[in-house]
Amino acid sequence: MKAFFAILKLTLRNAVRSHIFQLLLGLLILYVALVPTTVGGSTALDFIRVSLLYSLSGVGTILSLSALWVGCHVMSADIESYQLHMVVSKPVSRVTVWMGKWAGVLTLHIVLLLLAAGAIYTVVLWRFHHGDFPEEERERIRSEVLVGRRVFMPERPDYGELANKLKDEKIRKRVAEGRLNIRNITPKEQERIYEDCLKELLAADSEILPGRNREWVYKKVPRNVSRQLYLRYRPFIGKVKSENQRDTMLWWYVYAPISRPGGNPDAAAEPENAGEIQRFPHFLTPGPVQMRSGEFHESRLPGDRDIVSDNGEVRIGAMNLDVKDKQYYQPVDGPKLLVEVTSFLGNYLRAVLVLVLQLTMMVSLSCALGGFLTLPTAVFVSSSYLLFGFVASFITDPDYYINNKLDEIGQNFAAFMLKLVVPLERFDVTDLIADGELVEWSLVWNITWECLLLRMLPLVLLGIFLYRRREIGLVTRK
Repeated sequence: MKAFFAILKLTLRNAVRSHIFQLLLGLLILYVALVPTTVGGSTALDFIRVSLLYSLSGVGTILSLSALWVGCHVMSADIESYQLHMVVSKPVSRVTVWMGKWAGVLTLHIVLLLLAAGAIYTVVLWRFHHGDFPEEERERIRSEVLVGRRVFMPERPDYGELANKLKDEKIRKRVAEGRLNIRNITPKEQERIYEDCLKELLAADSEILPGRNREWVYKKVPRNVSRQLYLRYRPFIGKVKSENQRDTMLWWYVYAPISRPGGNPDAAAEPENAGEIQRFPHFLTPGPVQMRSGEFHESRLPGDRDIVSDNGEVRIGAMNLDVKDKQYYQPVDGPKLLVEVTSFLGNYLRAVLVLVLQLTMMVSLSCALGGFLTLPTAVFVSSSYLLFGFVASFITDPDYYINNKLDEIGQNFAAFMLKLVVPLERFDVTDLIADGELVEWSLVWNITWECLLLRMLPLVLLGIFLYRRREIGLVTRK
């Protein structure tokens, strides 16, 4: 272990001397010092959200670039400068050398991350407590941003199964009407009908006609919730686009239990009726509310009523009182039911832990490639790896439009490659922190298992193997 710690210390010293690292370090200091105090928003709530979002995402990006460069540099520089030739002549294995360099680069960037994250946390809270914000805005910030709230999404049907049934029904109807020959229908035509049915079902499940209502059911909600519950939603008018949105009218309600005394005065005769609990809709506001469509809104659910059933179910509804157009609620937007679970500090530390995992992935990737490639080649291959993960994630997105067979082949290939590479998007939790949503431990575990252990660990082992087998005597300085 003495050799390991000596290599770790030497790696830290060499990394700090790198000019690129010094440039990125200066940029990191400026970013942490300026962004939380200079970015703004239309309201105090937006100001705090933007400060958190831009600060954390920027710090993660800068440190990831630094980890990419420094990892490739420390692994290849010792070989190209012939320093490693002297080290391996000692009773020190190359595995120890590799692990020492990897640990040194990772330690350096974790320390910088903790310092930057601590500075951001301090500056944001200082601005919140000393800013000239109205008390109403302060309360919204405390309840919607400076908190960790678990998100519950409404139950959704199996759209794929429903689309298949609707597709078969439409095909039978067209065959019966003589508009389609069952023998000549191609798989491509069946796929097109299926896609049309799927879009039709999604649109019907997302819209509320004028004067009508729609209800959502949430399951597995913890009973006897001691903290406040919130509803987060974003209505659209006319079409699901952010352009040309306007004010609309809606009225939210939640099913709450109401005790009903037994109808028979002889309670012993009908004990099942005495104190019977029934659920009735309870409106969240005294009357309909006018609000801007295309924007997120939050409503506090009644705290004096137990809206969670015995089986952990919550039922919430909305009435569309817009006299002109339909209202749309995208499935990705929920509406979300939010339950406070932890403090802002606890949620913030979870986000920092995810950034630590991101840096671990970046350092592992750069060290694995830098151990058997030259510096420019290692940087290029590492960057290409990350770029391919980004492109593959974009192509496999459900909203990506498939125009022809070639696009379909490319999407299938990208989906296969995503099982091998690690996209950086998996580590992005800054939007959760900015919205006060909980960074779940299950998410942290999934990132650790799928990204680091299943995908990155084999590449690291391959890099260590090639590093051990590399003939450093064949490296010549040009």
